[in-house]
Amino acid sequence: MNILRTDSGLQIDLDDEAETDRLGRAIAEALAPDLVVGLVGPLGAGKTRLSRAIAEALGVDPPAIASPTFVLIHEYDGRVPVYHFDVYRLTAPAAFEDLGAADYWKAGGVCLIEWADRVRDLLPADAWWITIEPLDATGRRVRIDFPDDGASPADRLETLLDRDDSGPPSV
Repeated sequence: MNILRTDSGLQIDLDDEAETDRLGRAIAEALAPDLVVGLVGPLGAGKTRLSRAIAEALGVDPPAIASPTFVLIHEYDGRVPVYHFDVYRLTAPAAFEDLGAADYWKAGGVCLIEWADRVRDLLPADAWWITIEPLDATGRRVRIDFPDDGASPADRLETLLDRDDSGPPSV
């Protein structure tokens, strides 16, 4: 795993799924309730894989976690509730609004939104943005952009990733 600071957050190169899981655990530990995370990347980039790693680290039962492509919203119980959205099949941003997505922003959980770039203007200004770019069959480049006050979350996430800790977060 290679970590680079950017003006708006972090760029992290991952070699394999084990590093994706490690990143997911670190993100889960750095998240706070009522945070919205937009996930962006092409089909097969690893948006669902990273979402699964985050949800598992937050105490969601692994067999319960599925891609929300056909259901659009999955609600999972964990130490912190996880609301997992997928807007790939929606034809317009208005359809996302019609789902009542904004009702989840302050529902005490974490919102993970795949294909978030399709509804960018509807997400809160303090949302985290995670862009995943496939580099090869297993490698990924992940860019995490934080809101304007992103120095603190970037510092916390970088510290968590620097730890050699594979256990679940202490949320």
